[in-house]
Amino acid sequence: MSGIKSLADELRDSMRKGKPPQANEIPSAEPPKDTPKKKTETLERLFENILSHELTGREKLLIRLDDKTLFLLKQLKVAKGIDMNKIISYSLHQFLKTHPELTRYIKEHIKTLDL
Repeated sequence: MSGIKSLADELRDSMRKGKPPQANEIPSAEPPKDTPKKKTETLERLFENILSHELTGREKLLIRLDDKTLFLLKQLKVAKGIDMNKIISYSLHQFLKTHPELTRYIKEHIKTLDL
C-alpha cells in the first residue's frame, strides 16, 4: 500500500528533481551530471539545517513581503516541504548570528536611553 503514489505525489517528486514527470521512470540516486556536486551538497546541507531548525517562540508577527519573495517561499513549501515561518525564523537567526554588531549596538543604545 505504501508503494502507491497519487498523481500529486508524483508531481511533487518530479518538481523536487527539477524535471517533468515521465511514465515508468525509475528515480536515480545520482545528481545530474551537469550540476556541480559541491553546490548540490551545500544546498542539501542548507535544507537539512532549515528543516532541523525549531520554532520555539510563541509570539506571532505580521510581516510584509513583496510578491516575488512570497511566490518563492510558496514554491519552496511545495518543492521541499519547508514552512514559510520556519525559513523566515531560520534566516533571521542566521542574520543575527553573522551580524553580532547589530545586537551590541542595540544593547549599547538602550543603556544610553533616559527612561
